[in-house]
Amino acid sequence: MLDTVQRLMEAGLGAFSVTREKAEQVFDEMVRRGQMEKGGRDQFVKDLVDAAGQTRSEMETLIASEMHKVLVKLNLPTREDLARVEAKIDQLLQREF
Repeated sequence: MLDTVQRLMEAGLGAFSVTREKAEQVFDEMVRRGQMEKGGRDQFVKDLVDAAGQTRSEMETLIASEMHKVLVKLNLPTREDLARVEAKIDQLLQREF
C-alpha cells in the first residue's frame, strides 16, 4: 500500500517540476504571442524554475503531513512496536528452551 502511495505522490509532484528547457519554451511562446519581450528571458526562466521548486517543496511537506495523519488514524503498529514484540517473542522463546 505504501509503495503505491509513494508512486502516486511522485507522479503528482512531477507536475510541479519545471525544467529550464520547458521554461524557455514557455517564454519563447509568450514572446511569439507578444506577451513578453525577449530581453527578460533569463530572469523569467529563473523565476519560473524557482517558483516550481518552491511549490514542489511545499507540496512534499503537505503530502508528508497528510500521510502522517492518515497513518496515525489507521493506528498501525510502528517499526518500534514490531521490534518490541519481536524482542518479547525472543525472550519467551529463550525461556522455554
